[in-house]
Amino acid sequence: MLKFPDGFLWGAATASYQVEGGITNNDWAQSKMPPAGLACDHYHRYEEDFRIAKKLGMNAQRISLEWSRIEPERDVWNEEEIDHYRRVLEFQKKLGFTTFVTLQHLTLPNWIAKSGGWSSKETTKEFAHYVSKVATSLGHLIDFWITINEPSIHASYGYNFAAWPPFKRSFLKFLKVYRNMLNAHDRAYEMIHGHYPAAMVGFTHSIAFNEAANRRSFFDRLIARFANLTTIEETYALTKNDFLGLNYYFHNKYQLKHLQVKKVAAKNPVLTDKGWEIYPQGLYEVLKKLAVLKKPIYITENGVADAKDVLRAGFIRGHVKEVHRAFERGIPVKGYFYWSLLDNYEWPVLKNEKTGFEMKFGLVKVDFEKGLKRIIRPSAKVYAEICKTNSLII
Repeated sequence: MLKFPDGFLWGAATASYQVEGGITNNDWAQSKMPPAGLACDHYHRYEEDFRIAKKLGMNAQRISLEWSRIEPERDVWNEEEIDHYRRVLEFQKKLGFTTFVTLQHLTLPNWIAKSGGWSSKETTKEFAHYVSKVATSLGHLIDFWITINEPSIHASYGYNFAAWPPFKRSFLKFLKVYRNMLNAHDRAYEMIHGHYPAAMVGFTHSIAFNEAANRRSFFDRLIARFANLTTIEETYALTKNDFLGLNYYFHNKYQLKHLQVKKVAAKNPVLTDKGWEIYPQGLYEVLKKLAVLKKPIYITENGVADAKDVLRAGFIRGHVKEVHRAFERGIPVKGYFYWSLLDNYEWPVLKNEKTGFEMKFGLVKVDFEKGLKRIIRPSAKVYAEICKTNSLII
């Protein structure tokens, strides 16, 4: 049995636009992307959903606030929506959850998007204004603050790959947006600490484990080393953080061939429905690299698209085993959040993702054809055993 320390956090994560339903006033809802629509109707069913999480033995939950609900227009505050999120957080506290709250998870209010979004430095000021409002209204209910979810992913898919709003394709604009988002995080960090000096504030960063396709190749090793350094040092080390939020899903193998950098597929990989290779060892390697920053680490997302629920139990066990391996070696990892609590709207990227609801990450199945019925998957019971015993039986 692999025992975890007392106080280790076990939870699951969700994001407002992906689960709440009824959000129409942000850049995603009014773009050419397929809409989330009613989603899981978590907005009205959050008590049911969090009771399920409690039943599964979790002691923490990660949610996000929808900026466009709270501030639908510049300097216009929707107190009814603030009250809603207050009720959500109070209910989580009633159930005994440690609360992790993300302030901006990919979506932007329309009025921000129309003013240039993250490409405008003014957005950093508007974000700080919004953060201050959240701090004064809800801060007493928030244990861990996540300012921005995956700024590098948001910036690259929106401004370099033209895959997400605002559908731009400019590397220079990507760099500008990324820098603005990191600056916004730092400004929000100071704002939150102004209200709550002892607050735990950070952001989440999606990090793949990058390795050389041929470890005997100097150039392959150099490429992988550079990729790891740029994703870690250039983000966490240059920003203010009380903890590190890690989202880990997959790893990459790099090869230099004919003067071009290429990703190389593994031999006989186990692939998720999304086509990602399952590679738990990569989580340990990333944790090992983050340890040099000497900050508490929380795995804020780790999950698998698996509609048939044949991979999820093994996926969870494999990754939790690597988390324990890291803990045993003195790496300060303090919590693990599975993505996601529910099947939900997943940000479409692949050609076969036509509605956003194709990929099933949830511990809890949501029947989108029959009244959004919640069904606890068998794999969720495997995770529940880990949560309830604070250990992994091997």
